[in-house]
Amino acid sequence: MKPQYRYWIFLFAIANVIFGVIWAALFGAWFSLAPDEQAYIKGLLDKILPFPMLGSVILVTAIGGLVSMLFYYYVIPILQLAEKTRLMATANPDYRIFPRGAREVVYLTGIINDYADAFQKLKTEVDVRIHEAQAQVDEERNRLAALMSELPSGVLVCNTEGLILLYNQQAQNLLQPENGQGGAGIIGLGRSVFGLLRREPLMHAFERLRQSLHQEQTLSTLGFMLTRPDGACLRLNMALVLGQKVEEQEISGFVLTLEDMTPQIEADNRRDRLIQTMADSFQDGIADIRRSISTILARPELKPHQLQRYRRVIDRSSLALQQNLDQVREHYTHHRHSLSKVEDILAENLMEILRKTLFDRFGAELQGEAQDGLWLRLDSYSLVQALAHLAGLLKGQKLFGAFLVTLRQTSSTKASMTIGWPDYCLDYQFIADWVASPVIVESEGQALSFSDLVSSFGGAVFIESAGGKACHEVRIELPLASPSAHEELPSPHKPRPVYYEFDLFNRPGMDDLGKRPLRKLTYVVFDTETTGLNPSQGDEIIQLGAIRIINGRLLYDEIIDQLVDPRRSVPPESVAIHGIDPSRLVGQPTIEKVLPHFHKFAEGAVLVAHNAAFDMRFLELNERRTGLRFDNPVLDTLLLSSVVRPNQKDHSIDAIAEMLNLTIHGRHTALGDAVATAEVLLKLIPLLEANNIFTLEDALKASAQSPFAKMAF
Repeated sequence: MKPQYRYWIFLFAIANVIFGVIWAALFGAWFSLAPDEQAYIKGLLDKILPFPMLGSVILVTAIGGLVSMLFYYYVIPILQLAEKTRLMATANPDYRIFPRGAREVVYLTGIINDYADAFQKLKTEVDVRIHEAQAQVDEERNRLAALMSELPSGVLVCNTEGLILLYNQQAQNLLQPENGQGGAGIIGLGRSVFGLLRREPLMHAFERLRQSLHQEQTLSTLGFMLTRPDGACLRLNMALVLGQKVEEQEISGFVLTLEDMTPQIEADNRRDRLIQTMADSFQDGIADIRRSISTILARPELKPHQLQRYRRVIDRSSLALQQNLDQVREHYTHHRHSLSKVEDILAENLMEILRKTLFDRFGAELQGEAQDGLWLRLDSYSLVQALAHLAGLLKGQKLFGAFLVTLRQTSSTKASMTIGWPDYCLDYQFIADWVASPVIVESEGQALSFSDLVSSFGGAVFIESAGGKACHEVRIELPLASPSAHEELPSPHKPRPVYYEFDLFNRPGMDDLGKRPLRKLTYVVFDTETTGLNPSQGDEIIQLGAIRIINGRLLYDEIIDQLVDPRRSVPPESVAIHGIDPSRLVGQPTIEKVLPHFHKFAEGAVLVAHNAAFDMRFLELNERRTGLRFDNPVLDTLLLSSVVRPNQKDHSIDAIAEMLNLTIHGRHTALGDAVATAEVLLKLIPLLEANNIFTLEDALKASAQSPFAKMAF
């Protein structure tokens, strides 16, 4: 009960007691008088009664004034002092209480502030120790982040319920490509992997691995294929994550690696079609040639014009076979190129690798230079090994001196690598044999010549000769890497895009959401900017901002910041508040497109807003239009603030932020206010726990008792 209510109840009780005692005394005296005495007193009532009445009023006024002073100087200041002391002890150690009230209360305030200084000093020392320990943990996490971000495959780590604990940028790109058609759900910490990938194959693989583990079999990983909704094929490998009690084979989750197999499958399909086409065309051509030759051999008496006709059939069919064979060779080169292990490499790095290889293996010196900033796309390992093979041949012939190598860009898509040997003039046929002879063996066991190798990644080889006998250099045409891939290299100080939250390994199911501690809940904190303050009278949302909280961590990478076309005018008085020019709303998605994404974003989470009744009313009025229902539990930071600080008058987001030493960035923008509300919520949780409010159920019950809970829109 508020102190103001207690004050009036106390004052009313004192007045009743005073008047009751006086009038009870008067009535007692009256009934104790004899009849003649009562008759005598009746004649004096008009002179006697005003004095008890006046005395009662004066007494009530005096006592009421004393009670008022007691409440103003003692009771209310002490209650506020208690709230602010708890604030310093839990949420904002930097806060200090301004002395107010009676001298004794001011003295107590000074003592509390002194203890707060000592507490802050001790807390600082503890924080330093914690920071040192946390630095070691962060170093390990950064190593993990570095490893995960550099892996070529996508990685997902999930607990046994399928909730995502870790994912890297590659997984995000594979499951949610830029076209937005990767998966049905949204990738994020604490979200279900089953919203991104089909549940049945994943659970089948999980059960197979679990059975293998329990039966002590050797099956440690399991690979299988899945398709995205857009038709892309993903290859997944699953491995189990064991918990602390390894001897009991406790399974705490699983790891998925993902690889996009669509290019390889398309290349295999092209190869199969190529083989089928080749077989059909060769069969028809050879049949025509065979019939013509058989006819010529069987009929020696053919006349010249008949013989010429069959010869033309043979010539035409053999030419067609030759053309088909050339097409097959070209297509197969493209096929091998699409599957080859090419990578982007800086020309300077390629030169350094080649220089070190030749020196370490043959003691040879490599001269020349590479153009600065030139990126190539090729199989660098195979190319270096093939050039080392040439160096080995030259050393065996005792024709080996210095290599002269230069790398220059020659067009928008090609670069030229020239290899010369200034100390010798080599035989043309020697170099031609090296270009045509097998130099490496690919993974399938097929021997490749140097020419085939260069062709496999889209290049070509040219032997520069003088008079057809002497060769003075070899020129290799190489493809450039895509320019967009290297226009802007990432800063080494940029945070690596790896996201993890391993506390989710032991997260309980959603059935006992109300019993879950506030610190362990998943929240989606949101805010709206609108055309006005009357949702029931046609005002609409023009901006929606939201951010997620997992286990007390704000996930700044998982946000919504979206303008909305309200399909109506925006009043100037609203623009003056949020600063959103109506022209910015033209062409933006409507609420029918924005709310489904927000609904998926908030799936399985507790919704949080400041003055949530206002924002939730806008969502409710759009439920019929969008066919969605927001049945998430809802917490209101305004109500929670009034619960933990009932003796404070101002519960605006600005006042709460100032009390908690928080700075609001982007005030009156949907995302800025949502982030501020999220930071306020995290600061309020310790205050709620200090008031014995530990679970979502406790917070909802306490919010319902707030005097602000009756607000409606």
